[in-house]
Amino acid sequence: MKRSLVNEVSKTKGNVKIRGWVHELRDLAKIKFFLLRDPSGIIQCIVKDNKLFKGFTELTLESVIEVEGKVNKTKIKSDLAVKDAEVEISSLKLLNKAESLPILVNEKTITTGLSKRLDNRSLDVRKPKIHAIFKIQSTITNAFREFFFNNNFLEIHPPGIIATSTEGGTELFKLEYFGKPAFLAQSPQLYKQLIAISLEKVFSTSTVWRAEKHNTVRHLNEIRQLDIEVAFADEFTVMKYLEQVLQYIVKKVMKENQEEIGLLDIKLAVPKAKYMSYKEAIEVLQKHKYKIKYGDDFEPEDERKLCNIYRNTIIFTHDWPQALKPFYIWPKNGTSGGFDAVYGGMEIASGGQRVHVPEILIKQLKVKGLKPENFKWYIDAFRYGAPKHAGWSIGLERLTMIICNLENIREACIFPRDRERITP
Repeated sequence: MKRSLVNEVSKTKGNVKIRGWVHELRDLAKIKFFLLRDPSGIIQCIVKDNKLFKGFTELTLESVIEVEGKVNKTKIKSDLAVKDAEVEISSLKLLNKAESLPILVNEKTITTGLSKRLDNRSLDVRKPKIHAIFKIQSTITNAFREFFFNNNFLEIHPPGIIATSTEGGTELFKLEYFGKPAFLAQSPQLYKQLIAISLEKVFSTSTVWRAEKHNTVRHLNEIRQLDIEVAFADEFTVMKYLEQVLQYIVKKVMKENQEEIGLLDIKLAVPKAKYMSYKEAIEVLQKHKYKIKYGDDFEPEDERKLCNIYRNTIIFTHDWPQALKPFYIWPKNGTSGGFDAVYGGMEIASGGQRVHVPEILIKQLKVKGLKPENFKWYIDAFRYGAPKHAGWSIGLERLTMIICNLENIREACIFPRDRERITP
């Protein structure tokens, strides 16, 4: 007999075979019930044959079992289980018995502390609500890839070990590489540029590491980035790509994750877009009585305020002061070709037009206190026919956090890495 998935059971007539985890147990003396869960959902199972009662008594929560039985159409009151069918068990096989659980998987409201849940993450992700977060995250990454494949971009895989700093001011994790100093990559920035000036349109999904000593609900030290880089483009060209891909991603989640949206009780709508200069954004914040002046970087509270003023909107702020942007951002008579995008109460991406002229690049490296000789391989690449180009980066965990309306970015990462956590 072919094994069925839980979400297929209600469509099945006759007998089914299902494998999964015991989610809940109820013993009513002459009749036994349990909920069986697999990644597709939860089904109620009923045991009427007293020959199977002994096997039922051996079950524990989260034990792995295989059952066979007849599908009965019925009305189920459970909020979690398939509501129009149950399986009357004719065969019950215990595949692996679970010991006493360190955290509950079937708690109706998640009350277990986040730290304890992360210590037992392989159990935590079995909870339907936590599973829902990562189903949505999977849709996000697939939608990102799909959008850029459809727009004739090439997917690339930049290195995770680098010889020099990418961002300049950000701390790096240092390591020894066959007797030489090296670092974990804090961004694929320089490498995606080098490929875009040759192959024109590229994107990547890569892990990066930042040794900043943050301890906030919106920062991790290991993150996943969704990046693009486009030749013959300025910052406005790539801002439009960002607007379109975010709208595409939200539409995909709304279409493909309706059950997860309901389970997480989130309100989701396709965002609008608002474009303004950095100077205009400062003036808007000042008009709303915020203490910020030209030359200040945006603090988290500033980002939240902008998102409260322009609700359900991706807010693009461009023409930032050059002093607030990295060395590789194109200078524009006192401002720069750099931009930020805020959405859902926080910065979701940054990017801009890059420097493609070696002499300007050398000058800006020196201004940032960096040594051009450490970037010779990078600078030299622009000596051999480099078009202007632009790009940006989205933090996957932040985007997941926003779409799923999560309070802590660690909820949006299967195995988060921060200043305190390096296991499991």
